Amino acid sequence: MMPCEYKAKSGQVVEFDLDRVVDVALGFSLARPTWTATLIYVSATDAFVELRSSPQDYRGNSAEESEEVDLVYMSAAFGLNSEQAALVKSDQASWRTIDLRGRA
Repeated sequence: MMPCEYKAKSGQVVEFDLDRVVDVALGFSLARPTWTATLIYVSATDAFVELRSSPQDYRGNSAEESEEVDLVYMSAAFGLNSEQAALVKSDQASWRTIDLRGRA
């Protein structure tokens, strides 16, 4: 188990197991434009979460944060539509991660 936390839409901090999520898409954050982002689906809480990492500083350190996002945000940031979101939820084993980082 790899414990992790995210900030839910309600403001509550939710703990989850990072080993038991689905990687949905790799890209860049709209909330923090210079940061990379990974969109994941946490089935235990039925939530899509953006994991963000800042660029490294001169020592190689980076800040990280994670926040629940909605379909409007996922569409704008990752191009994910409602049918794809439903597919992630219903058939996690067949989902293949979308890598948008090569487009930057």
